[in-house]
Amino acid sequence: MSTMKAVVKSRPLPGKDWKKGFDLLERPVPEIKNSSHVKFKVVAAAICGTDVGIYNSKDSIRDSMQVIDYDSVIVGHEFCGKIVEAGKDAREVLAHNLVNTFSNGGEEYLPEIFQGKTVSDLLSMSDFIDLINEHLYATAEMHVTCGTCLQCKRNDKHVCKNTIIKGIHEDGSFTSYLTVPAENVLLFGQNEIPPDIIAFMDAIGNATHTVEAVDVRGKRVAVLGCGVQGLMAIAVAKYAGAEKIYATDVSHGMFTADKLELSRFKLARDYGADYTFNVAVDSEKEKFYETVLDETQGAGVDAVLEMSGNYKAYEDAFRIVRMGGMLALLGIPGGKMVVDFSKDIIFRGVTVHGVIGRRVFDTWDMMRTILRSGLAQKFVDTGFITHDIPLDKIDEGIDALANGEGLKILLRP
Repeated sequence: MSTMKAVVKSRPLPGKDWKKGFDLLERPVPEIKNSSHVKFKVVAAAICGTDVGIYNSKDSIRDSMQVIDYDSVIVGHEFCGKIVEAGKDAREVLAHNLVNTFSNGGEEYLPEIFQGKTVSDLLSMSDFIDLINEHLYATAEMHVTCGTCLQCKRNDKHVCKNTIIKGIHEDGSFTSYLTVPAENVLLFGQNEIPPDIIAFMDAIGNATHTVEAVDVRGKRVAVLGCGVQGLMAIAVAKYAGAEKIYATDVSHGMFTADKLELSRFKLARDYGADYTFNVAVDSEKEKFYETVLDETQGAGVDAVLEMSGNYKAYEDAFRIVRMGGMLALLGIPGGKMVVDFSKDIIFRGVTVHGVIGRRVFDTWDMMRTILRSGLAQKFVDTGFITHDIPLDKIDEGIDALANGEGLKILLRP
C-alpha cells in the first residue's frame, strides 16, 4: 500500500497531558470504502484558527477530540483539490451536482465537454471522473451530517447534533489524499474562482454565514475583530450591500498600533470598512462610541458582527447596538462572562444569534456568487494570502498566525 505525508494530532486521553504541536507522519493513502464517497488529491490546503487551537491543545477542542475512534487524526478542513476516484453511487451524485451547479447563471463556467449534457449523458461517459479531474476543481463541506436528526430534517444541517468534522473527528486535508461523501462535494470551473481561494472557502463560509444571519443590506454594521474572519466579514458585508461599516481591533505586545494600522486596518478599509478603531487605546475606544452614536443620531448600529471571541468586544457590542438591533456571534471566547439580560437584551429588544459553520448549502451558494462577482480576485490582489508553504513547514505557518504576521496561509502537499 502506498503512503503519503500527513500532519497528525494524537487523540487526547482522559487525565493525561495532551502534547502540543503536530507530528508529520507517513500514513496509508486512503481507499474508497463507501460507494457514496469520492477521493480527492489535495492541490492546496489552508490553516484555520481551529487548527491553531488543535496545535496548542486547547481545552475546548480537547473535549471534542476525545471522542474519536483512532489514536490520531489527520488535521485540516480547508482545501482545494481534484477528484481522482468515485464510488458507484458517488458518480450519480456528482452528475446531479454538476448539472445543478452550472445551471441558472453558471453556464459560462461550465467546461465545453459538459455543456448540454443531462445526468444520463454524464453517467454514460466511461471517463466521467477523469473528465471532472481534468476540467474542474473541487472542495467539500467538511461538516458531515447525519441526515436523520430533527435539525437535518428541517434543513438546518449546520447544527446537526451528530456532526462529524473532517480534520477533527476523522482524517482531514493536511495531506495528499482524503475521502469525503459525494453529497458534500462542491465543483468549480477552471476559470470560476482561483484554486487558492477555493482552498479556504470553508473559512469564507463562516464569515458569510455571519453576514447572512443579520441581513446587512442597507444597514450600518460594526465588525469587532479584524483577524482573518473579521476581514472576510467586512468584505462580504460590503458586497452584500452594507450601508456603512465600523471596524475595531486591538494592538498588543509586538503587534503594535503601527503594525495594526499598516496591515489589518489597511485591508479592512480596502475591503469596505468606512472607519477603523484601535480599541486597545482608550481615546480610540471613545472615538468609536462617539462616531457610531453621532452618525446614527444616538441610536447605534443595526447589527454587530462579533468575530474576535473577546469578552471586552461583547461589552462594546452591547454599548453600540441599537434597540431592536442584532448581534451575530462567531468568535469563540474562553471562560465565562456575566450578562445583564434585562438591561442589555430584553428591555432593548436585541436579538443574539450564534453562528456555527455554514448553512448547507445556502451559504456556499451565496459566497460562490459573491466570489464570482469580483471578491475572489480582490482577495488575491490585496495579498490576503500571506504565506504559501510546503506541508512540512506547517510550524512556520502556525507561528505566523500566532504572532500576527499571517492571515491566510496555504499548505502544499
